[in-house]
Amino acid sequence: MNSIALYLGLLEVVLGLVYGILLSFFVFWLMKKLFLDKMEVRYDNLAFGVLMAFVLFSVGKMVSSALQPAVDFTNRLMNMGLQIEEVLGRASYTITGFFLVSTIVAGIIVAISFVLFNWLTQGLNEFDEIKNKNVAVALISGTIILVITQFVAGGMEMIFEAFIPYPQTPRLF
Repeated sequence: MNSIALYLGLLEVVLGLVYGILLSFFVFWLMKKLFLDKMEVRYDNLAFGVLMAFVLFSVGKMVSSALQPAVDFTNRLMNMGLQIEEVLGRASYTITGFFLVSTIVAGIIVAISFVLFNWLTQGLNEFDEIKNKNVAVALISGTIILVITQFVAGGMEMIFEAFIPYPQTPRLF
């Protein structure tokens, strides 16, 4: 049995569960504060539900772009011959940083998407339309969020990979 693969697999499952649950609660709490409390939107509003689903999926997609680099970083530390306690101690700061940065970028993407949709549909108050259960507005807003996330997530994963201490390869030319 490959114990390193087992540890890394368990780490990926635990990280995915912990950050997935925390992030879901945080996003729901934030959307609740912005829509349900401030704008008096009800839970049975289908447009709000659709928008919430897109936002949750988008944020989850963005944060999941930090998961593989976090596991790769831990794997590199384990291959350096460090004890598991030292590996987890050193990796915890970097892994948490990956997830925090990806969460902040996801929030920025959602904000940019709302601004972009607002700019594209001048004269239309998207938040009032969602409050009035306009599902079309929620679908278009959510799709803009998802499309921008799809384009940015790969780049974020590459940025996180840049922080992993891979050995230098010799230059031939």
